[in-house]
Amino acid sequence: MPRALPIALRNLFRRPFTLRYPKERREPFDNYRGAPRINRELCIRCWNCIRACPSRAISINPQTKTPRINLGKCIYCGECAEACPTRAIRMTKEFELATLDKGKAVSE
Repeated sequence: MPRALPIALRNLFRRPFTLRYPKERREPFDNYRGAPRINRELCIRCWNCIRACPSRAISINPQTKTPRINLGKCIYCGECAEACPTRAIRMTKEFELATLDKGKAVSE
């Protein structure tokens, strides 16, 4: 108890360490891996991204014949972006991905 009292008094007059999240936002770090996005113009349909995905979150869109990423299955590891020879898939800094509609949790 005697050691905790000075620490408690010192921290009593400091600012809180946490942010008031919806009002105050912090920019993610440079190497942060957020939601992956696909650039359809750069995609050459080699399907390396599908083979590299450990969670099998990437499938082929039957209408456009391009890959689509199920963000509900994605583990945001970045293997798909590293496997893409044309860099058509890139990891963004998006992290606010919550949705109630499963249909919106697909990146095309």
